[in-house]
Amino acid sequence: FIKLKKKIYFEFLFLIVIGALTSLSLPPYNILLINFATFSSFFIFIFQKKKSINKNNAFLYGWFFGFGYFLTNLYWITISLTFDVNFSFLIPIALILIPAFLSIFYGVATYCFFLIDIKKPVSNLFLFSFLIGVIEFLRGTILTGFPWNLIAYSFSNNLEIIQITSSIGIYAFNMMCISFFAIPATFILRENKKEIAVSTIFLLLPIILYMYGSSKIK
Repeated sequence: FIKLKKKIYFEFLFLIVIGALTSLSLPPYNILLINFATFSSFFIFIFQKKKSINKNNAFLYGWFFGFGYFLTNLYWITISLTFDVNFSFLIPIALILIPAFLSIFYGVATYCFFLIDIKKPVSNLFLFSFLIGVIEFLRGTILTGFPWNLIAYSFSNNLEIIQITSSIGIYAFNMMCISFFAIPATFILRENKKEIAVSTIFLLLPIILYMYGSSKIK
């Protein structure tokens, strides 16, 4: 029982870490490539857990990933509260409670992911990106919206690629980005050559978007 408890704590810590590392893909760092490692790791983790018998922590898996992500990219809110002593008591609330609240959306996404019974890795990957994409849309609209730090902002320095948002919108593009960043996981989880072919074709997506964006800018 103790070993099992330690394992669960380690898993939660792992999710917080990869969530935090994902923040490095956002401005001002724009380390875009790190998303391939973090989102692929996140998808592999929850896909393997989905196949297990115990699914009690389905919500927490997404919540801890989201908490690590938002904790490390919304710290600027606390900085804005340091200019007036009267607001200093709000710093712990802004630092912890806001990321904790926004993480609920990721928790709901992984919970729904576990509820839908799909076996194939590639099908699960597109389900994964669809659910997170939808939940990001909800995050940006309910209660007047909290559209901070969408995964799509990782491409903010790539003017050609983000031109597609003028046609499909930021949330559809955000869903595409999640699929793109998690697609390397299918090369590890693949069950047949057809899945490798689908994954390879999807990796060509940025090239297509770049060509489209370049012609649009011209």
